[in-house]
Amino acid sequence: MATGDDPPQFRVLGTFEVTRGGRSCTPTAPKQRALLALLALHANEFVPTTRIVDQLWSRDAPRSAIAALHGYVTAVRRVLTPGRVSSRNSHPVLSTRPSGYVLVLEPHQLDLTRFRELAKEGQVAMAAGDCAHAWDRFGAALRLWRGSPLADLRGTGAFDHDIARLEKEYLELLRNRFDVMLCNGDGHLAVFDLEELCQTHPLWEGFHEQLMLALCQAERRADALTAYARAYRLLSNHAGIEPGPRLRSLHQLILNGDDPLDRVHRHERVTGSEPARTASP
Repeated sequence: MATGDDPPQFRVLGTFEVTRGGRSCTPTAPKQRALLALLALHANEFVPTTRIVDQLWSRDAPRSAIAALHGYVTAVRRVLTPGRVSSRNSHPVLSTRPSGYVLVLEPHQLDLTRFRELAKEGQVAMAAGDCAHAWDRFGAALRLWRGSPLADLRGTGAFDHDIARLEKEYLELLRNRFDVMLCNGDGHLAVFDLEELCQTHPLWEGFHEQLMLALCQAERRADALTAYARAYRLLSNHAGIEPGPRLRSLHQLILNGDDPLDRVHRHERVTGSEPARTASP
């Protein structure tokens, strides 16, 4: 049974959720939920009151915004630590600082922190050539995602920048995981997913490159050339640009009948010595 002594757990990689002892304690009031989500995204960082007000009221705050914010903070504290009596500045989770607040969390209390830790561990393992460990770490990180980040707050418009940043981190992790698959010779298993990603995120050149490599690994070199032509068309139509040098070089290797999956090329991809270009919309 949940008690006031159980540390709250925060999840932002999907609908925003706060639980304690396995039971939900997510605030139901929209502004309180948005406040807590904002502080969770910046756990253990000082967040100025001015920024909170701007984000919660979309820069059109009423005169009563500061007083309302103080009320939201008080209500949120009751939710986070029910039955606990603490002074305004010494709350164990939501602490007041001059002109702002800090949400104090241990790494295990926030899924985003754990996601980033696992992604970093996977990147280190990949750079060391330990594809098995990298695969394990990336897989564990992906399992923390329950859907679109902050899905229930997306309609407010207050978290558009944060959601875009989190989605980019997710796509970077996917790209790294596909690199591990290619390193292991399992590119043929990634073709379908990569084809979908190339359509959904046409400006991510890394996905186009990985699709071409996966098709070559599946002994579908003609399809890899077709994938390049499609990438050229998508990049031109969506951003008015041509493929970058990495993608063009891979295309030329395939045209020449060379092996794009030789040891040197594979090592460059796995160690990340030349990051894939992402075109800007």
